[in-house]
Amino acid sequence: LVSPQYGLTANMERIMKGQALADSSQTGQVAKRIMEINHRHPVVDELRRRVKENEDDQTAKDTATLMYEVAALRSGFQLEDTSSFADRMHKFMKVSLNLDGDAGLVEEEEYVVEDDSEDDGDEEEAGEEEEEDGDEEGEDAQEELTKDEL
Repeated sequence: LVSPQYGLTANMERIMKGQALADSSQTGQVAKRIMEINHRHPVVDELRRRVKENEDDQTAKDTATLMYEVAALRSGFQLEDTSSFADRMHKFMKVSLNLDGDAGLVEEEEYVVEDDSEDDGDEEEAGEEEEEDGDEEGEDAQEELTKDEL
């Protein structure tokens, strides 16, 4: 998002809102926002195709709204409705993971803790051997770094 040449920037809008708390006559001023898009971008092209096929495509509307909100956040503007932004983000996360949008919580599984007290001695010895190997590798890596620095 960009601001017009003589318009309010995101930072100026934030300052004006801070001052508006003291002066209620200036609460209506909002920065004009211009969203610049690349019409050749695959996401924009797919949105165009979907809207051309079905003007009421809710996924296309949500995607376009999400694009605007992300652009606004990246430009330093504040969102008016963060709750709907979060809802759209959760919806898109579910879709990208191929989850049902209406799916509820997953049932909690019961975990059984097994007693491995007999094997503890063997695991400690194996762990000590791994630490010794790791120290040798660390020294080799330090030598390589000093050679590279020269």
